[in-house]
Amino acid sequence: MIRKTWLVLACMFFTCAMAAEPAASIPQTTDDIDQLLRTADSVKVSSYAEFEVVINKLSSRTDSLSNAQQEYLRYLKGWQLAYKGDYQGANALLKDIADTSQDVTIRFRAIATIVNVAILAKQYETAFIQMRQLLELLSSVSDKGAREQGLSVVAYLYNNIADYESALTYARLLKEENWRDRGACTGGQLELQALYVDSTVQLTNSRFQEVIDACEQIGEQFRSNIVRIFAAKRLMNEGRHEAAIQLLIDNYQKVIEFRSPRVTSEYEALLAQSYRETGNASMARFYALKAIDSAVKNEYTEPLVLTYRLLYLQSKEQGDVKSALQYHEKYMAADKGYLDDVSARQIAYQRIKQEVEAGKLQIDALNRQNQVLHLQGELRDKAIENIRLYIALLAVILISIALWAYKTKRSQMHFKKLSRRDGLTGIFNRPHFIELAENTLKLARKNGEHVCVVLCDLDHFKSVNDNYGHAQGDYVLQRAVAAIQAHLRSSDVFARIGGEEFGILLAGCSVEDARHRVERLRVAVSESNPTDGKFKISASFGIATASSSGYELRVLMTHADTALYQAKRAGRDRVAVFDSASTDAKLDGDASAHSFDNRAIQTP
Repeated sequence: MIRKTWLVLACMFFTCAMAAEPAASIPQTTDDIDQLLRTADSVKVSSYAEFEVVINKLSSRTDSLSNAQQEYLRYLKGWQLAYKGDYQGANALLKDIADTSQDVTIRFRAIATIVNVAILAKQYETAFIQMRQLLELLSSVSDKGAREQGLSVVAYLYNNIADYESALTYARLLKEENWRDRGACTGGQLELQALYVDSTVQLTNSRFQEVIDACEQIGEQFRSNIVRIFAAKRLMNEGRHEAAIQLLIDNYQKVIEFRSPRVTSEYEALLAQSYRETGNASMARFYALKAIDSAVKNEYTEPLVLTYRLLYLQSKEQGDVKSALQYHEKYMAADKGYLDDVSARQIAYQRIKQEVEAGKLQIDALNRQNQVLHLQGELRDKAIENIRLYIALLAVILISIALWAYKTKRSQMHFKKLSRRDGLTGIFNRPHFIELAENTLKLARKNGEHVCVVLCDLDHFKSVNDNYGHAQGDYVLQRAVAAIQAHLRSSDVFARIGGEEFGILLAGCSVEDARHRVERLRVAVSESNPTDGKFKISASFGIATASSSGYELRVLMTHADTALYQAKRAGRDRVAVFDSASTDAKLDGDASAHSFDNRAIQTP
């Protein structure tokens, strides 16, 4: 039922622009089939039961429908299959319409619905392939309602692969076309979503409120709820957590009544974070648990990652080691699942882009080969000099094909490498770190070798973003990474595992060796301070060894995190080694310095 509810909401959001029309009553005595079709289209979201009645009535009268009316009815039946969760049946019917229909508007709407269903089914390659066809048809579609439907899908898809420049293009086109005065809402919401990530753009309260008011005017409650999410995030980034709580609480009942699992979970996750920042631990836990309960089932989403992290930190601060470990495991699983889904979207997008480029090169190569064959027929009776010219031309073409193959392979290898790296620092990311670490630990267990896991967290990092901006914070992260890399071996595994937190795997390294090596890393970070002297960089390190914690990565990570927390509590800018005999003592006390959102900078 939750999945069906989200499908309905998604259709309202992207592919059901026609539902904005007022619902007409079903004609009881008239045979006006066009009116029946328009009625079905207008009520399919607002009154699905009424939609089914009209569809059944039309299906019983197919003999009296024209070809155009039958195609319209087939499109509505394809939408109906998607609504019921029959993605395979919906795609088959809608694709047949897209391939055979003579009505460009119906073809366009069918493809837009295919893209939307593919997004919901996580069939990202299909979504991008169909989006290309959608954009190719856009210039030939004059129906404004269909254009809004298609442009919304395209802008949404580009926002979800972080191609914000393309998303802005189509969002602003929605605002410009402004079908039935809906542009300020539909285009405005998608535009704000793209602009939110650009730190150079100042988004004011009035900017958010303008879009919310525009959506409320046309009854687009879903979009106004989405805009409030970004408005609350902006307030939280500015440290105005009380204002964020007030905004979310004032509209929380509207979100509950709308029954969108994704939006509800997002609201509750933001409330949990804001309450934690204001020191209200009980309310933070309350909304964190509600966010988990509200989340879309069997999916890893960003609210799950944030709430499991929050609950893990709370449990650790309270000395509840068992709960802390359980929540840490769930946090790591949710984080990996969410990143995998993000990566799947990016990989699918890049793969389709490469296939398009490869297709163009292949067509070019085939055209050249056809030219060669044509020349071969003409030159058959010519002199040896002409034959030599043909051979030379063929060699050039073969070299071109070889170069194309080489460049394509190189591009694929480059993309594979990028998928394993953190975009800011250039070191490994969390998923690749986990993969390498697990392989190394298996080999070390088999050979009985020493292994150490080190967690590093920059001290007081949040203040640099607050005082100097995120660009300066990124610069600090890069300097710290460079300082650490200078003292690592080629066999060591170094990765950014979240925010200002880094992981290091030291193979073949005893606990004493690890203590000395990590101390050198700590000193290196401390000596990497900017020359302008605005602030001081330092880091705390936690070490866990296989000799005391075993070879299970999750246990080593948890113990290293415990040691890191001990280093933080002892004053920061120091190295701590996990000691199972004093674990409880290390978990006692105030752990607020190791919260999820903290980054690391000490002002002089």
